[in-house]
Amino acid sequence: MSVDVLPAKVSQGHTGYPKYTQLPAMRESRPGPVGPVAPTKRRDAKGVNITNFDPNCIIYNSNTDTTYLRGKLLGKGGFARCYEMLDLNSNKIYAGKIIHKHRISKPHQRQKIMREVELQRYLSHKNVVAFHSFFEDDENVYIVLENCNRKSLVYMLKHRKTLTEPEVRYFMGQLVEGTQYIHNHNIIHRDLKLGNMLLNDDMNVKVADFGLATRVEFEGEKKMTVCGTPNYIAPEVLQKRGHSYEADIWALGCVMYALLVGHPPFETATLKETYIRITENRFSIPDWVSPTARNLITKCLTHEPELRPSLETILRDEFFTSGHHPNNLPPSCCTTAPRFQTSGHRYSRPKSYAGPDQQRLDPGVERITSPIRDLELNSRSERSSKGRHTPDFFIPVSRLSGRTSGSEATRSDRSDSPPMRESSPKPRSAANLLDVLTTCLEHMPKDVIKNPEPVADMTILWVSKWVDYSNKYGFGFQLSNDSMGVLFNDTSRIILSLDGKSVQYYDMTGRLNAFNADNPPDDLEKKTTLLMYFAKYMDEHLIQGGNLECSKDSDDISVGSLCLKKWFRTAKAIVLYLSDGTLQVNFFDDHTKIILSYMRNDYFVTYIDEERRATTYSMVHLIQDGCQRDILDRMTFSRSMLKNLVDIEGVDI
Repeated sequence: MSVDVLPAKVSQGHTGYPKYTQLPAMRESRPGPVGPVAPTKRRDAKGVNITNFDPNCIIYNSNTDTTYLRGKLLGKGGFARCYEMLDLNSNKIYAGKIIHKHRISKPHQRQKIMREVELQRYLSHKNVVAFHSFFEDDENVYIVLENCNRKSLVYMLKHRKTLTEPEVRYFMGQLVEGTQYIHNHNIIHRDLKLGNMLLNDDMNVKVADFGLATRVEFEGEKKMTVCGTPNYIAPEVLQKRGHSYEADIWALGCVMYALLVGHPPFETATLKETYIRITENRFSIPDWVSPTARNLITKCLTHEPELRPSLETILRDEFFTSGHHPNNLPPSCCTTAPRFQTSGHRYSRPKSYAGPDQQRLDPGVERITSPIRDLELNSRSERSSKGRHTPDFFIPVSRLSGRTSGSEATRSDRSDSPPMRESSPKPRSAANLLDVLTTCLEHMPKDVIKNPEPVADMTILWVSKWVDYSNKYGFGFQLSNDSMGVLFNDTSRIILSLDGKSVQYYDMTGRLNAFNADNPPDDLEKKTTLLMYFAKYMDEHLIQGGNLECSKDSDDISVGSLCLKKWFRTAKAIVLYLSDGTLQVNFFDDHTKIILSYMRNDYFVTYIDEERRATTYSMVHLIQDGCQRDILDRMTFSRSMLKNLVDIEGVDI
């Protein structure tokens, strides 16, 4: 459930974090004896796997004499937790928002819940989450809603990174129709975003969460409340100029952009910069987005609300009428792009676009595989480098690959070999990395660039998400293999396993304490709770800062001990130093990133550009061939940051 206080929801970290509070365990009050109804109904359930529901978690609605069994947790919000709820009278499964009454003890908090109920309870549309019932007991308030098994578009985008235009037509058409129905009932949703677009079993979109919705009482009324999600908030809302239905049109434009590009149009590393870009209407659409899609997005994101198109006009837009618009989508498209049989003109991404992996088949058939990596599309494997000329200065630079002789420094032993880390990777010191980077910058050609060969299928571990709350607790981070952790202000660090079940804690002396996430030691309970808060926030609200993928189940990934060791900010960038010797620099102004890493007995430079496309080069090749000016400038800046770590921070591993 959304809240009126605006949290920062950005892809590549943000400053500030919700205040720490200890959530009590959720308890359900038990009614009087329910007799033999529960066991009888459980035996008679048809098509329902009742083993997923806890018979001890009984919820009773005395108004309708209905008994529910509480099932798995579906999600958490500012006020509520959402669970599956099995109706023992009908054997139907619903989604139940459960709000503990201590969270709505103040009158305005309860009024907010009641407003949400009153706005949603009479809505009935195929693209709006259906309202079922509302009741309360001594401890909790319950809102029972339609259950959408396939989660939301934000989870779909997390797996897919971007969607194809036929899919976007399918989803956006349903979103517009659902929003049109809501507006016809004089309701402004005010929080349309990917996370509030749920999917049912038939892959139909359902608009959810009316926690920030409001009713327009008379024609021309303007609302003044500043609310919503920063990446989707309209400029008239932000500037308190008064807003109405047009704010939802703006949000739909942001949703469409995010589905096609992979992130919202005004997303930045800081909330302040995001708001500046919204008020200045400053965003860019990648060249590979089709002209019709580009045109519709631009119309919806018109700064003046009265100039935005109506929902009826949007449905008649050329984007919907000129391209393939599927009648349905398979559930498999939640994780893998579907194959469409179409005819006529299809706008395709240019070959130079290193975006979601594509292969063209017969005319009219397009196959798009999962975007596992964003490297060169025309090169499926790393080409052999045997026979490359080794320059005279290469021997003293043998430190680049950690070898002791010049003959061993050729790349012939790596050509056509799988991209694996060392079986027992040893972290490199910051001083050694500085020495290698300095040598590379001093010897690489500056004027003539031979287009160095990228390294394909490289597995790089890097910080894909971060949250800076160091003014109170510490710095939260998520690595590209989805492991999460917190570097606390006292220099201790805590890491959550990939399955979320175990925790590793390193105290200020580096001593390890491993324990189950559900049963932390008493002295680490608060830090474990903070870890879960950081992890939940990054998982639900932040998007990967680049399309450089990492295999989650590869044996060459060392998860347990790898974590953030040091970080600091400058006016230009944030610098992140991992415990395996990897240096990462995220630049604020254009959101590009440079990652310097050591693997397979070699040093590598990974560049993530403004469109979040990642390319990895061996430093050996950069010494021979040089690199683009934008990469060279960022490598030079990274050297000064690394020198700061070595000389001032005293990093040693």
